[in-house]
Amino acid sequence: MDEETTTFQDATIAIEEATAEQETPFDRLESRIDALIEKYEQLVSVHSQCEEKIAGQEARIRELESKLGNSEQQRSEIRTRLDALIDKLGRFS
Repeated sequence: MDEETTTFQDATIAIEEATAEQETPFDRLESRIDALIEKYEQLVSVHSQCEEKIAGQEARIRELESKLGNSEQQRSEIRTRLDALIDKLGRFS
């Protein structure tokens, strides 16, 4: 490390100069911030994809629930018609 000495009113202060090869605390902070920003952007992208997937799944659930309701209604109608047919057959026995 190279040192530069500065004198200010009879006080001597040693100032370290960073060489091109030495990473300063500011450089480390900046690189960590950059990494965090990159991870945040990735998470935002993943979150967006998850929201789209969930929206698709919710639409599919609504579709299936509708089909289930229709099937239950048809089943009820068939049961009613079968009961009526059984009654008719029972009258002829």
